[in-house]
Amino acid sequence: MDYLDPKKALQQRITLLVGYVLVAVAIAFAALILLYQAYGFGFGKNGNVIQNGLVFFSSQPNPANIYINGVLSPDTTNTRLFLPSGIYHIELTRSGYRNWSRRITVDGGSVEHFDYPLLIPDKLLPSKINSYNGQPIFMTDSPSQQYILIDDPGSLTNFDLYDLSNPAQPTLTSLTLPPNILSPSTTGVQTLQVVGWSDDNQHVLLEHIYDNKTEYILLDTNNISQSVNLNTTFNINPTSISFINKQYDSFYIYDAASQTLSQASLGSTTVTPVLNNVLAYKSYGNNEIMYATTVGAKPNKVLIKIYTPNQTYSLASLPLSSGTYLLNLTTYNGTLYAAAGSTTGSYIYIYQDPITQLESTPGQFLAPSWVLHVNDPNYLSFSRNAQFIMTENNYHYAVYDIQNALGYLYSDPNRSLDPPQQHANWMDGDRLIYVSHGQIIMQDYDNTNQQTLIPGSPYYEPAFSSNYHYMYSLAPGSNGQYILQSTPLLTPADL
Repeated sequence: MDYLDPKKALQQRITLLVGYVLVAVAIAFAALILLYQAYGFGFGKNGNVIQNGLVFFSSQPNPANIYINGVLSPDTTNTRLFLPSGIYHIELTRSGYRNWSRRITVDGGSVEHFDYPLLIPDKLLPSKINSYNGQPIFMTDSPSQQYILIDDPGSLTNFDLYDLSNPAQPTLTSLTLPPNILSPSTTGVQTLQVVGWSDDNQHVLLEHIYDNKTEYILLDTNNISQSVNLNTTFNINPTSISFINKQYDSFYIYDAASQTLSQASLGSTTVTPVLNNVLAYKSYGNNEIMYATTVGAKPNKVLIKIYTPNQTYSLASLPLSSGTYLLNLTTYNGTLYAAAGSTTGSYIYIYQDPITQLESTPGQFLAPSWVLHVNDPNYLSFSRNAQFIMTENNYHYAVYDIQNALGYLYSDPNRSLDPPQQHANWMDGDRLIYVSHGQIIMQDYDNTNQQTLIPGSPYYEPAFSSNYHYMYSLAPGSNGQYILQSTPLLTPADL
């Protein structure tokens, strides 16, 4: 018997040991490959080790074809692709739509998302919703994008409210302010401006300008009889009023002459002082106020401070400005971001998590995490998803991408803004929209994928359904009329 033969038994043990070793090597090699793949590594055609990045592509509408450096990928959106580190030209295509494209840089081991591409139909087909015998004063949409409010050009106290619950067929409700809400004008020269909506998507804060005076009206679109004149309610004559945390019943009241910031709430006539020596301010949430003040500042300087109920922090020192201070703050992924500059300067300074940093370094100003450069900027705004912050002056733009810590600086004199527009607006979380040369223009945050949509008026910002399947715009018609129209952003086959 072989197993009794010592030589053959030794040979079998050696063979078995070699087998175990080979199996162990194979397992270790497979594990190493999996580990490399987990960290984004792969193997090239020549067997050399390369590092991949994971890239997600989505689109509206979906699916769309994906071309990578001109080569059609077997995958379509929505998908994820492993790409070796490098620079790529990506193009998304779909029949009936204009192409979307951009260059991307893939870093080894990185994960990137391109969830925002919006494909525009080759042909846009506006249809009439309503017409106005004259030019409305304003058109504004609610934060939820369910409602559009338009002032009737025939009367300062009449409004049309469009419900977009069915985006293809908006329903119209006519509203009329109660008598004596607006103070009478002795000269007949008066207008209304929209300050903003509350988060309940029901109340709108309006500024009534008449006879070189200003008053503020809280318009209740759900129960118009409950609309109130805030000046008479609180017995005030403020420079400006804003919502506190976008709540319809709480307000910050600013008086530029006395440089005081106060607060008040409906249901009480008490006006409570909050801050003194305020040159400009921007609030966030219920408690945080970013403001500019000369108190404690060096000559020809202002301090930018952040007020909280527990403590006030000095964030930065800026040159004293003869213009307006641009201030903004919000949170992105739970982290507070603040931005500050002035309309007579050239820089907007961005600060990440400023309160935490100031608490750890008391008595010191913060170094900004990023600086945007535009001469004499007139606007500063975060995108709707707060990932981007943009400042501009006409066709000069600077944008900071918070998520990827990237900045973009660009100018396009061929896309100057038609007056009386002062600035472009965020269409959504990733795109800007404005009117240039009589056309509505849409572009990605970094100036890619510029799209000319349809003729539009620079007096009105277009509105969109919540799913961005429809755009609503006001534009001049014939015989002095203005036409409210709906434009599908999908082809008829995709609606």
